[in-house]
Amino acid sequence: MPTTQLTVMPRAELRNLLYAALSEIRPIEAKLAEKKTVTAKSRKKAMSSAFFALAVIVFLLGCIFSFWMSLAGVTAAAALLFGPAVFIPLGIVVRKKEREKARAYAQWMDEELVQLFRNAAALKEVPNDYCSSLALEYMVNLLDKGRASTWADCTDKYEEQVHRWKLETNTAEAARYAESAAKAATWAAIGTWWR
Repeated sequence: MPTTQLTVMPRAELRNLLYAALSEIRPIEAKLAEKKTVTAKSRKKAMSSAFFALAVIVFLLGCIFSFWMSLAGVTAAAALLFGPAVFIPLGIVVRKKEREKARAYAQWMDEELVQLFRNAAALKEVPNDYCSSLALEYMVNLLDKGRASTWADCTDKYEEQVHRWKLETNTAEAARYAESAAKAATWAAIGTWWR
């Protein structure tokens, strides 16, 4: 088990291992962020092409209704009816191509991530709970500044810091809530003053 090896590891070796793991996790996190961004963009493109096709369908129905109601010239109506009908298959084709591109890219990115994980020897030694650049940077910083000398010290101080961050977040949210409540009370007082 990797944790047992980490608990008996000297400070210098532990620092080197965590630094190596940090250098391995950064490209993985960058690839994951890139995959998330590209996936979101491709979904947005696919949705826009679907909305385009839907808009063409609505336009087509409007043309049919307009033709039906006015019984205007046959040539103008035919142009209005069959012109948009060409764009519907075009929208469907574009959407399918975007989906295929997104699938191919996701598959390629998954293969890249698997390869990065396979090559991450130092990262395999660190428990999964601490396999993030934030945790590893914090632990390397602790070891560099001499605030920790063992794995247990690093994990304890990191967990304490995470707890502090959570409390600060909750405190900031509570302060925002109190501020908005005070504003609401002020506006309520102003509203009753006008009455």
